[in-house]
Amino acid sequence: VPNSQLVKENTRSAQIYKKKSVAEQNSVELAWDMLMQVEYEDLRACIYQTKEDLHRFRQLVVNTVMATDIVDKELQALRKARWETAFSEGGAVDLIGKTEESETDQENRKATI
Repeated sequence: VPNSQLVKENTRSAQIYKKKSVAEQNSVELAWDMLMQVEYEDLRACIYQTKEDLHRFRQLVVNTVMATDIVDKELQALRKARWETAFSEGGAVDLIGKTEESETDQENRKATI
């Protein structure tokens, strides 16, 4: 069901996710809850070993799924700005254009676009 229909019908999910990328956010939540079940403990141990790895993996999952919402103009603008920031010729700067990023931050930004 498209996000527009979920919002139009004012579904519970649309209310929970404030009418933004409803299907995508719901998919992430369902998948994440499933991954956190005890029977997937071994799989999680292969995916991440530290809290930092877990955080980065979650960012990758969320950003990858949210990238499938191609209708939301606000998200498109954000993705375009992140792309420009990550791959601009002048080097990586934040979205305001003032602060240099570390190499790790640059790699993480590129990995999560």
